[in-house]
Amino acid sequence: MSSNTRMAAVVVVVVAFIAGILVGVAGDHFYLIRNGRLFPRRAGRFAADRMADNLGRELQLSPQQKTQVQQIIERHRAKIDAVMSNVRPQVRQEIDATNQEIETILTAEQRTKFETLRMRMGARHRDRGSTPRP
Repeated sequence: MSSNTRMAAVVVVVVAFIAGILVGVAGDHFYLIRNGRLFPRRAGRFAADRMADNLGRELQLSPQQKTQVQQIIERHRAKIDAVMSNVRPQVRQEIDATNQEIETILTAEQRTKFETLRMRMGARHRDRGSTPRP
């Protein structure tokens, strides 16, 4: 194989590799945007609106009160998010410890079923954006 042919082959492989990375990143972003996971602030806004709607119905709030409730929720959301981001790893650690302890008392067959249940529960909670329980 001549050096020109070898160089052309290397260039083709490198270009294909870079194109694969770009297609993967674009596909990932498209998936995340389509499922509302790329911009989590929008999800937080949705939760604040839902909370204000629920309170509006339950408490029969006036439109002005409902707007004020939404503003109050929005003002506190950043602090709540900060607290949750600190607590979430600790909760995850406790859930993992709980699951490990449960596994120690199960038979091999039960452990397999337990793992399947955990995977299903985890997927369900990830889809809803919450932390799974043991």
